[in-house]
Amino acid sequence: MSLKIIQKIKDQKIVPLFYNDSFEVSKSIVKSLYEAGIRVVEYTNRGELALENFRKLKELAITEFPELSLGIGTVKNISEMDAFIDAKADFIITPIINEELVKHSVDKNILLIPGCFTPSEINIAYQNGLRMVKVFPADLAGKNYIKSISSVFPEMEFMLTGGIHADAQDISEWMNGGAVAVGLGSALVKKEFSDEQLKEKVEQLLFQLNQK
Repeated sequence: MSLKIIQKIKDQKIVPLFYNDSFEVSKSIVKSLYEAGIRVVEYTNRGELALENFRKLKELAITEFPELSLGIGTVKNISEMDAFIDAKADFIITPIINEELVKHSVDKNILLIPGCFTPSEINIAYQNGLRMVKVFPADLAGKNYIKSISSVFPEMEFMLTGGIHADAQDISEWMNGGAVAVGLGSALVKKEFSDEQLKEKVEQLLFQLNQK
């Protein structure tokens, strides 16, 4: 399952990520993303209602979004990890990495995509059998960072998040630098967008990225 989700991320090239206190708004956003062709979404653990909303979204996905892999981001400790594993998260994304979190994800048989910045942090993931990491914050690393380190970790896949524009040209430049995908938060899921505007934006972006 983990390899299938990683492949879906690579095929999709972008991973939308967001949080909203309102379940109804969260549901509408996921619906717009799904209708636009998105099959991997990161809901972020950035509010008191994150767990409750996530549970409802997973229940809804069974009938409304059957092909969706819904993961949780901004998980920082084992307690949070366990809560979202119980809520049937398909994968977990963290802003940080430590061996305790990594080993716990292996024990629980859940795909973990940890946030890494340095080669030493990437090596923790690599030595524990993980094959995808999130480089965060990407805008501090720069577009050539992955090229500089990828030869040391030839089996590792890199998803970049932080400071990336929801623009096909910008995303392509990051991918030309060695990323296999990028995470897009408020640059893509804008509060001022209507459901239809979000759907149209994502459809356009996916089309443009598939032309490159």
